[in-house]
Amino acid sequence: MALWGNSTTDESRPKWLRANDNPGNDLNNCFADERGWVLRHPNGYEEVLVTVSGLSTKIGNATIAGVYFNAASYAKNATGTVVVNYNEKVTVSGGATIGVAGTTTGTIVGTAVTQTAVQQVAFTFTVPNTTQVLSIRPGSITGTIVDAIGGATSDKVFVSGEVKGVGGVGIVTTISVA
Repeated sequence: MALWGNSTTDESRPKWLRANDNPGNDLNNCFADERGWVLRHPNGYEEVLVTVSGLSTKIGNATIAGVYFNAASYAKNATGTVVVNYNEKVTVSGGATIGVAGTTTGTIVGTAVTQTAVQQVAFTFTVPNTTQVLSIRPGSITGTIVDAIGGATSDKVFVSGEVKGVGGVGIVTTISVA
């Protein structure tokens, strides 16, 4: 079994990385670009882990690697964030949206501002003013999201296996509003 993939049928990031591991091994910060598999460190430094010339072209369009809340709970009327983690850098046109389900309020819409060449797209929403549980259900993102290199339309549909726990780890996909 290969430790990383490089084709349209095997879009696997380096297998020795784990989500939310120490900053030097965080799978949530790994992406493909024209240099190969790259790990973005907290200080912004990008380390090429596996050199594969033109990898972002070889693996096809950017695909969703994870969708998750950035916090385990939110205060009422605060700003919440849903993070969509891609396997490549993408460019987002302002107004892209994602749905968040509230047990009392129903669907809440998270909106992304214009973002250029990012691997993690942030969708913000206003947290309801009532105590309840919020969840991210499998679904789709609306708006324009394209590969940062080449401009191909990126994946905007995510399934239950791509919805992760807080911070991109685990399977607990709900959070509370207190």
